[in-house]
Amino acid sequence: MSTSTSDQQPAPEAKSRFADYAEEATGFGALEWRTFKDLLVRPRTMLDAYLERGPTAGGHYRRPMGFYIAMCGVLAFYLFLLGGFKGIIEAQPAEVLKPWLERSGKSREIFINDVDSWMSILGTPVLSVFYALFCAPLILWWSGLDRRRAFRATFVLLNAWTAPMILLGPFPFLDPFRAVASLFMHLLLVLAFLRMGRGLWFHSWPGGVGKAVLLSVVLMASSFVGMLPVLYLSLIGASLGS
Repeated sequence: MSTSTSDQQPAPEAKSRFADYAEEATGFGALEWRTFKDLLVRPRTMLDAYLERGPTAGGHYRRPMGFYIAMCGVLAFYLFLLGGFKGIIEAQPAEVLKPWLERSGKSREIFINDVDSWMSILGTPVLSVFYALFCAPLILWWSGLDRRRAFRATFVLLNAWTAPMILLGPFPFLDPFRAVASLFMHLLLVLAFLRMGRGLWFHSWPGGVGKAVLLSVVLMASSFVGMLPVLYLSLIGASLGS
């Protein structure tokens, strides 16, 4: 019995076309989906591939730093949906905001909106640098990797920490959930560290937990320190802009 040509069209071809359309629409193609999926299900295998085969794991994954910035962009979009950084800005003491507001010549509302826009632009890249600067020395020390691979491993770890947050949507940024979400995010970092680092960053589970908690505290400190240049660069930008 003969079968029509249309019935014999291979499913992978249709799937490939759909993937192409999705990549055109979102910038997220098969390579990005594979990277995201493996961060969730096999982070240690992924880390080994990055360390053994280079910054793209032989073309199998996206570069860790670029992918981290992309995921942080998604988190920034969630934050934007809930009002952006305005809560942080308006919580600043009056003596911090007043000189910049007067220098700008704008109304308070417009000035706050401009600062928020600048923080949305600067937050992800600046904080990414601070996270790496604070965490990479620990990864370098604990793993014995060379500097380049330790820096790469740092961003693979940050990616494995961030990927589950993407699935939570904007809920962690909602006021009723922020306290619990903060604890949950630190737990995610501990879990990512333990899933990825046995035999590399630590050799016993108690030691691994201790190092993971230390890394979580270091990341918290880097976030506080990194937010200062983000805020003041944004104040400068808003005061100079028209």
